[in-house]
Amino acid sequence: MKKMKANPDFIPCLPVPGDEMLGGFPFNWHISKAAAWIEENPGQVELSVVQVGAPGPLADSSNLDEEFIPQADLTKPLIMVRMRPEFFRLIDGNHRVAKARRLGVKELPAYYLTQEQHRQFFTSKDMDERYVGYWNGKLKDFKRDKGRWGVVGEVEV
Repeated sequence: MKKMKANPDFIPCLPVPGDEMLGGFPFNWHISKAAAWIEENPGQVELSVVQVGAPGPLADSSNLDEEFIPQADLTKPLIMVRMRPEFFRLIDGNHRVAKARRLGVKELPAYYLTQEQHRQFFTSKDMDERYVGYWNGKLKDFKRDKGRWGVVGEVEV
């Protein structure tokens, strides 16, 4: 993995009413545009699985719409993004994960976006610059620690 550079021509994905978004400080993603891009570029995205962990104290947080959980489509892949060299983050599919946990489903399909791919779905220009600094710092730590903290194999959510 290599250092990243900020894109001086970065154009943020601005939401319109009805778009699905995810995030909070410091990063926000335009989920609707990410899902559309994946659908248009299936050969550029890794499709694999994610291991679903047993419910824990933080599982199925109260910010999920309980009425939507039973309707969640477990065949629709989750969207995971590489946040740092050794870590992926779930950005789309929390209701599917909650349903899977409740049904005892052990794995779900998932798309894995690289650090370069998911940047295009940030919702403000400063997020791209902030992410580059974040990534480069984590990459330096990862190299210094010789990857000892790296996650190998499936990601558990």
